[in-house]
Amino acid sequence: MYIGMSADCKSEEIKSGVNEISSRECSDVEQKIITQIEYYFGDINLPRDKFLQLELKKDDGWIPLSTMLQFKRLSLLTDDVKLIASSLRRSKLMEVSDDGSKIRRNPGIEVPEISLEYWQSVKIRTAYVKGFSESTTLDELLRFFNQFGEVANVVMRREKNETHTFKGSVFCTFGDVETAKAFISNDVKEYNGSPLLKMMQNDFWAMKQREQKEKREADRKAKLAKKLKDAEEQKREASIAHFVKGLVLSLSNLPKDTNIQKLKEFLKNFGDVGYVVYSQGDDQAQIRFSGNEFAAKKAWEAAIAASADGKVMMNDNEIHATVLDGVEEEKYWDDFNQKKAEKFIRSQKRGRGKPQNGRSSRKRAANNVEGEPANKQKRIVFKDDDVDKD
Repeated sequence: MYIGMSADCKSEEIKSGVNEISSRECSDVEQKIITQIEYYFGDINLPRDKFLQLELKKDDGWIPLSTMLQFKRLSLLTDDVKLIASSLRRSKLMEVSDDGSKIRRNPGIEVPEISLEYWQSVKIRTAYVKGFSESTTLDELLRFFNQFGEVANVVMRREKNETHTFKGSVFCTFGDVETAKAFISNDVKEYNGSPLLKMMQNDFWAMKQREQKEKREADRKAKLAKKLKDAEEQKREASIAHFVKGLVLSLSNLPKDTNIQKLKEFLKNFGDVGYVVYSQGDDQAQIRFSGNEFAAKKAWEAAIAASADGKVMMNDNEIHATVLDGVEEEKYWDDFNQKKAEKFIRSQKRGRGKPQNGRSSRKRAANNVEGEPANKQKRIVFKDDDVDKD
């Protein structure tokens, strides 16, 4: 941070103790001392500095130079109280006590009243500049900005973490609005070979607000999309049956006049029939039983136990059966799950229960129960509604 200069001491020779300092060295040190102290007591920093505000109340605004040396940047310049006092006697903003041990802001220069209007007046003459390297120092920044006019303040923007690394961007407050605007519009586009991004501070904050709004909207949409995706995935997974071994019974040598309803009626006495895969007129079917593992085997054993001579008869046909296992069982479940997922996707696209071709889904399903349609593709039949409602 930095405050503009109000004194020029390039020509005087200063003595500190017995050591005589050259006019050039003294000029540089004195000017830096004035610059730093005027920043501390300047219009921008002083109203916000709680430490200085407390010190000002102790002695009619006077603060011992020994106290001021607690400030790091000043102490890095010098710890010579006499040199500091001598330098500040050239400042229009500061006063030095007769004994040279204390300083205060000139009572004739009032501190601005801190208000919204005041900070607005600061903002409209503040430029945002980005493009400096992390290693750039405050002194280097001051030399750069002072080329373009009176500089009231420079704030190096830093990361909000333990390192406080310089972000490569600054807020530079110029002495007036015209100087700030002239800097923004001038032809200086680089600093040490790096391109500079320049804009007024108000434009910068407006840009940041737009970016934050866009980010919030993007985050909201992403969160909603994820929520919908998760919900769809949950629905899809819910529509896919879990693989429980030993539930599927493969039947063969069925009577030609059988149908889904007759199969269910015949087998319900031996087990809880969950799903049926059957093509009208075929002599084979796959029956899935509900329950624990190997429910199909138990159902078939019950059918054999209830039959004469161990032969399970349906009409005049002896039915043969095997419990699907291994590759055949895995294929059954793969086919089942794929059809179930496809059915779910179709239902999401068209909505359940909507009329189709002048007939409702329920009516269409009812027509399919007896196996009357000419289409002989295999159908997965559900326990609750008998057939696939495609």
